[in-house]
Amino acid sequence: MQTVDYEALGQRLRQARKQAHMSQKEVAGHLDVTASALSQYESGKRKIGALALERLARLYSVPLSSLFSEEGSGQRPDWERALLGETGNMSPEGRKGVAKLVRRVRQFRELHELAGVETPREPHHPFEPLPERNYPGEEVELFAEEARDFFDLGSAPLSHVKGFLEQFGAYVFGIPLGDTDKDISGLFFRHPELGPVVAVNSDQYYGRRPFTLGHELAHVLFHHDRPAILCRSQDKPPSERFADSFSARFLVPRKALLERLRTMDVEKVHNPEQVVHLSRYFGVSYLAMYHRLRTEGKTNLSAGHYENVRPVSLARRLGYAPSEQEYGKKDWPLEDQLPQRYIELAHKAWHDGAISKRRAAEVLGISPYQLEDRIETEAAPMESPEAYHGLQ
Repeated sequence: MQTVDYEALGQRLRQARKQAHMSQKEVAGHLDVTASALSQYESGKRKIGALALERLARLYSVPLSSLFSEEGSGQRPDWERALLGETGNMSPEGRKGVAKLVRRVRQFRELHELAGVETPREPHHPFEPLPERNYPGEEVELFAEEARDFFDLGSAPLSHVKGFLEQFGAYVFGIPLGDTDKDISGLFFRHPELGPVVAVNSDQYYGRRPFTLGHELAHVLFHHDRPAILCRSQDKPPSERFADSFSARFLVPRKALLERLRTMDVEKVHNPEQVVHLSRYFGVSYLAMYHRLRTEGKTNLSAGHYENVRPVSLARRLGYAPSEQEYGKKDWPLEDQLPQRYIELAHKAWHDGAISKRRAAEVLGISPYQLEDRIETEAAPMESPEAYHGLQ
């Protein structure tokens, strides 16, 4: 029987934990041990049992064998290196969030195997990738119109941007990615098996989601030749400015905006109440709507007017029903944190006996009791990849 070198094992455990951007206190909580005990595991002063090792491998999303092999330790696939290589100037919380996304995507890939479902085919790319240069607004308007025409959307508001992206074949995660100026609003990368993956920063204002998703859609459609793009608010390259411009024009088409203004019997928007009505109609934030109006020369409101506006409270006074997330009072729903396919695969793997209820809840980030409640109220899981991807 081979002797375990617990000191070397501990070093690899420490390395895997640091790569996952997790503290000893966090990991100890997952294992139901003290931080002192975990420290002893990592120093090799205390033997760790097989079950605890399996749980750590799952928690860090690394193969169990890599914890016993120097060769397998620390090696990352190309997509992980492309993604993590862009995080150098992010805050510690931002880097931790990207590491969490990596774990989620690894779990997503594993869930396909556990549920006995093939990974989906890479979606057809209807547009050629665009070169890195500046694009005038009128040219971006044409790209947005072409995209809407391709998907047969007309000029109607897009009520569920995440669902639209996932129907096309991209997978959307909501991940806390930090809230400093160094951090990102979202990101896009290409997984070798899963295809395009998108993440939205759940540390930022909930109402910003549609615009961020429209921005990431631009990358999925027009920058699919790039391994990874992290979307920062400062020092934006041309591709980021293009994605911002595309999102505004795709979510609020010029034709639809002008028609809506005619319906409201106004030539230009003169007050915040009108901005709120338009933002609720098109499903975008107040600021996104205001900037779109300015782009079209359809408002007299000054840039500084926003300092005196409370859009969510104003929307409520006007008869709308803002969500608790818009007030910042509640975490994002699970459906905004994980791709729908991810949730369905976790349900299927548990239903088929491939994983325990505790493990299914763990990969979903909820309690076993919450999982039971969800199963009682939701439809049966899917049976094939094609059942989920309607657009080919």
